[in-house]
Amino acid sequence: MLKIALLLTLLLGISGCSLLKPHYNAQQMHSYLFNKFDEDGDGLITKEEYFDFIEYRFDQMDLDGDGIITKEELYNSRFYTYLPALAQAVFRDSDLDKSGTVTYKEMVKSEEIRFSQMDRDQDGALTPEEFMVNNMDEFI
Repeated sequence: MLKIALLLTLLLGISGCSLLKPHYNAQQMHSYLFNKFDEDGDGLITKEEYFDFIEYRFDQMDLDGDGIITKEELYNSRFYTYLPALAQAVFRDSDLDKSGTVTYKEMVKSEEIRFSQMDRDQDGALTPEEFMVNNMDEFI
């Protein structure tokens, strides 16, 4: 049993730990994220589901629980570990006052604007076609 565990550890090391840190193409990431937001799996993201996930994501990034996400917390978050470009884009887009930190209020305000822009038919829910991943241009 120990030999098998050592062999698996070696194989993961050789493969660059790709099983631990998946690399998504754009379509796979879109689908993965859509499913994370769509709590009930009905193919639509309601506004309630959207903001439930935003709250969850904020809490996961606010590592010390003080209600503010710093760049250090961002870089040490699980979100950044798995999807660094997206995590940086979310942080950038949410830092409305350009202070270098993000409060929950800023993130909600930023995401309210995003949700409204994505919800093209203004029915209060997002289809896969309406749902867009943040613009992940270079993070400054």
